[in-house]
Amino acid sequence: MSGKTIYSVAYRQLVQQLRVKREEAGLTQTALAAALGWPQQRLSAVEAGARRLDVVEFLELTTQLGMSPSKAVQMVANLVEPQKS
Repeated sequence: MSGKTIYSVAYRQLVQQLRVKREEAGLTQTALAAALGWPQQRLSAVEAGARRLDVVEFLELTTQLGMSPSKAVQMVANLVEPQKS
């Protein structure tokens, strides 16, 4: 059985990309969390890798970052698909 996905390289890369998108949008954790109706500590825990996003939270978060659901899913797919040489 494989390890938890929260510890996978792909998940850590995904969280890093989400943090970069938040920063590029000029949003603080506090501002984004407020827009989501989340406590700031939840977003902080996600970005620190201490809390895993479920699929609904992921889509809510990416929507607030201006991404369509299909673009958000493609971002994940690009991280988990085997690299082509």
